[in-house]
Amino acid sequence: MKKIFFLLSLLFFGFYFSQVNIEQIKNDVTSNPKKFYYDNLEIFITNPKSLNQQQLNYIYYGNNYVDYGYKRSEFMNDLGEVTRFSNRKISFKKATEVLEKAKILYQKNPLNKELLLDLQKLYYTVKEQDKGDFHFSQYQLLYETIQNSGTGKLDISPLVVTNFSDQMLALENSNVFARGITFKSTVLPDGSWLNIYKNGQDLFFVRTTHHKDLYKDDK
Repeated sequence: MKKIFFLLSLLFFGFYFSQVNIEQIKNDVTSNPKKFYYDNLEIFITNPKSLNQQQLNYIYYGNNYVDYGYKRSEFMNDLGEVTRFSNRKISFKKATEVLEKAKILYQKNPLNKELLLDLQKLYYTVKEQDKGDFHFSQYQLLYETIQNSGTGKLDISPLVVTNFSDQMLALENSNVFARGITFKSTVLPDGSWLNIYKNGQDLFFVRTTHHKDLYKDDK
């Protein structure tokens, strides 16, 4: 019986980790960024629904292993100026003005989920429903990529995210995301973080990888 349980555990272990192999993505994107990242990213901004899960994994997780191409602090400051208007009821004229700023940010980072939701709201305000729907579909695909990365129920099958803010997205469908939640964090051998969230008897596991430039001076 113990032998059967051990074999089943190995099978489950392999299944969970086959859902997203960060090390393989890192190696592929680092060795051939055009094939594994930029070509897929081009499809993401033209026909995102045609991408399969593996291609989406290369985009979302592969973003950790390419150059930003911009200063993170400046990008986030500019994004804040867009978000504060997209979340308010504004005039058509103001929405058009803010939308132009959002488009510039989108050229820099079409994977920023907050920006994708901002674009959705702004396009709805200027009565361009199709474009708003398009950006929401992009957001949804990235959200589903996170949800498909593991089960979150065991430490060997955590949901995997690429930044700390996405942890909240990972927790949305869990039983722990409610009042009374606590967590502890541990650094894994590869430098990523494993957060263990707890609420009562319920546990949920989220692993956070980080961008290669995370600790570089932004100046």
